Amino acid sequence: MKPQLPPEIEAILPDDVIGYLYKFVPHLPKPKKSPPLSPYNFSVSPSMERDLRQIQHKFLQGKSEMYLRNLDDFVLR
Repeated sequence: MKPQLPPEIEAILPDDVIGYLYKFVPHLPKPKKSPPLSPYNFSVSPSMERDLRQIQHKFLQGKSEMYLRNLDDFVLR
């Protein structure tokens, strides 16, 4: 989408001049997409996410990431 001249200026100038002017008007930049946020409302770089997965893999020693999920439900009292 290109920015437009005010209507009062377009009314004064001939159509061929307006067309010639619009050839030099660049398109408006597209809005950048914001990176997805983690559940904790901060973003994590791809390299940091990869490093965290490597650390988790070493700690779990090859077990699934879901290995100890919801462990607090089964704690002995």
